Amino acid sequence: MIQTLHLLRPYAAKHRRALALGGALAILEVLVGLAQPWPVSLLVGDVLTRAADGSGGTAGIAKGLSPGAAVAIGVASLVVIYVLAAVVDYWSTRLLSSTGLRMAADVRVDVYTHLQRQSLQYHAHQRVGDLTSRVTSDVDRMQDLLVQTLAVLLPNSMLVVGMATVMVLLDPTFAVVAFLATPLLGFVIFRSTRALKSAARRARTADGQVAAAAAEGLSVMPLVQASSLEERMRDRMESLSVTSLNQGLEATRLQARFSPVVDVASAASVAVVLAVGSWRVIEGRLSVAVLLVFLGYVSSLYKPLKALAKLSTITSKGTAAAERVADVLSLVPAVRSAPDAVPAGRLTGRIDLVDVTFSYGREPVLRDLTLHVDAGETLALVGRTGAGKSTVAALVPRLMDVQSGRVLHDGRDVRTLELASLRSQVSLVLQDCVLLHGTLYDNIACGRPGATQTEVMRAAKLALVDEFAHRLPRGLDTPVGERGVMLSGGQRQRIAIARAILRDTPILVLDEPTSALDVQSEQLIVQALEALPRDRTMLVIAHRLSTVRRADRVAVMEGGRLVEQGAPEWLLRGGGHFARLAGAGEGLFVTDTALPADGGRR
Repeated sequence: MIQTLHLLRPYAAKHRRALALGGALAILEVLVGLAQPWPVSLLVGDVLTRAADGSGGTAGIAKGLSPGAAVAIGVASLVVIYVLAAVVDYWSTRLLSSTGLRMAADVRVDVYTHLQRQSLQYHAHQRVGDLTSRVTSDVDRMQDLLVQTLAVLLPNSMLVVGMATVMVLLDPTFAVVAFLATPLLGFVIFRSTRALKSAARRARTADGQVAAAAAEGLSVMPLVQASSLEERMRDRMESLSVTSLNQGLEATRLQARFSPVVDVASAASVAVVLAVGSWRVIEGRLSVAVLLVFLGYVSSLYKPLKALAKLSTITSKGTAAAERVADVLSLVPAVRSAPDAVPAGRLTGRIDLVDVTFSYGREPVLRDLTLHVDAGETLALVGRTGAGKSTVAALVPRLMDVQSGRVLHDGRDVRTLELASLRSQVSLVLQDCVLLHGTLYDNIACGRPGATQTEVMRAAKLALVDEFAHRLPRGLDTPVGERGVMLSGGQRQRIAIARAILRDTPILVLDEPTSALDVQSEQLIVQALEALPRDRTMLVIAHRLSTVRRADRVAVMEGGRLVEQGAPEWLLRGGGHFARLAGAGEGLFVTDTALPADGGRR
């Protein structure tokens, strides 16, 4: 719970005014609640009792009033107190609950934003479903904790303390008698809460595993159906669901014991107070009014205690969820701007990798790699799968950091530049182009928020998006479907290129933009690439010669090292690594008519 409070401290500070007002209303609510038994007790003790025994008149606070006036004032006071209690309870609950909801919404946004700041290496080792569960259901549990803590825990705790204080002031000895059952209740709640928190933590972990399995299965549905994996995926989900169910049932069992324990403690306390109090009234050592106040407080006392006992369930679940949320917020991004980082300014596009070594945790993917790209140059990176080409592409916008060596832009180490200003000047077009939910227009326009419609239409035209968009029912306003499933691979790639054109960055990285496309789609993509302005630096990772041919220079990678570089025509005729890759058909599907008619596959 302490960790949860520490986590929520900055969010509470943001809403301190609302919390202060809500706290004041909660205090007022407690004072009104403390006043509720008094009109009845005074009316009975000072008026009705005297009337019943024939002594007549009034006593105590009602002394000097006629019995009729005392009854009228007592009834009116009771009505006013209950109406005031209802009004204060409404505004206090509304204000504190809404503040809890706002704080939870802030937490959710911060958790999602913090996950976006984590490196690609972090996300490669995480399950999307589990992270989604932390952003959604875990924050929901925290939200329940916040709302219930502010709307239930705060006023009820103060009410219990207030009642206990008044009883002690009225009669300390009698107050001790009234609280005889409370230690037992507190012990049971404490023991059960610890066990419930542990069970809730296990349940949240199991729920995260279920969410991860569901997200994974639904995201690869074509593979599941094509490979007849439905039964296997069902069995896996059933196993995880049973585990989650068992943990949830254990938490429910622990929760169910609270109400009976509180009810028994409440009945015992009322019985003791009634018995001892009645005997003391008979002996003349206690007034009827005070006995009625005690009975009213004791019978009411266990209502907030019962609410607090039930709250321990929500607290346990919310605390377990908060620990998972805190785990995310406590992560320090592996790739982040240094405290003394400076804005990148407008880059010219010159890129240098100097003695770069990089590893994903196993064998190095890049080994002492040195590569220079001039401003405005188009460089094609080729090589077999696993040579390290995509890693180079990821290092350029600093999606990851090198283990040794340096990545330079205009001669400045990327680690000295503000991350956002650097990445804003690099556009990426990946092989697996995933689109966002929305329309074609939305997916192009998100490349540069604030772009005009004319600029978006121009980018769509240069990337040949209009070639297929005009055949769609709503043109550029046609929804693309979840992850762009309504479009072909070539169409998605052209949208990605249009997005890159709209960004208008000095550096463009194309990671195998045509390798998975058919010949016709490839030709359209190549045409779109050839339409790009030549005043930017382009780093092209390609497996097809049609894409490589337009490069100013080709760099051949093997085993994480640069083994050959030069103009594509010169390398093709040189008989080196590039020519052998092309001739053997290992990754380069040759379409150059200058090569043998058999396509170079010898």
